[in-house]
Amino acid sequence: MTMTTERVRTAEPLKLVDRCDRCGAQAFVRVEFGLTLDLLFCGHHFRRHESALLTHHPEIIVRDERDRINHRPSVSANAE
Repeated sequence: MTMTTERVRTAEPLKLVDRCDRCGAQAFVRVEFGLTLDLLFCGHHFRRHESALLTHHPEIIVRDERDRINHRPSVSANAE
């Protein structure tokens, strides 16, 4: 008997602690490559790499939450 384990993805929104894999800024885009790899991007870095990602990896799933940018100002944005 063979058993398979399947990873079920949740559509959980990105959190404040999720950071861009490129620069460490708050992540607003999650790019899912199948079941084993996710990349997180800030809005700037996703915009920079979006075309290449979609062209070379048409199978990816993009969870884009850039509409939340500046929705609620962060503490650092209000620092004096």
